[in-house]
Amino acid sequence: MGRIVNFHLPADDVERAATFYREVFGWEFVPFPGSPVPYLIHQFADGDGAGVPAAITQRQTVVKAPTPTIEVDNIDQAMTDIAMKGGQQARIEEIPGLGRFGYAIDSEGNVIALLQRET
Repeated sequence: MGRIVNFHLPADDVERAATFYREVFGWEFVPFPGSPVPYLIHQFADGDGAGVPAAITQRQTVVKAPTPTIEVDNIDQAMTDIAMKGGQQARIEEIPGLGRFGYAIDSEGNVIALLQRET
């Protein structure tokens, strides 16, 4: 069963957004190692922070609003299931050190992200 493992906060200015969330909520963000694009992550500890890990990403054509990332065992099967149940699948990319990742659109037009972690 899939579970939400983080959510993306799209931003026009990644650093400005990180400052906003730090100053308003006390969330600290750090760059994701090796990311080719601006991608800041917030990992909470001991129940502090967002409750679910958050990431600030550069606003993209697809990601325009907060987007949950759902961890799945088999991303290819999940994408097929999405298409068969009224959603739209998208391409899948490899993220070194993390796994296979892709965006999809659910039956209501909401963007969701899927992650199959490296094993």
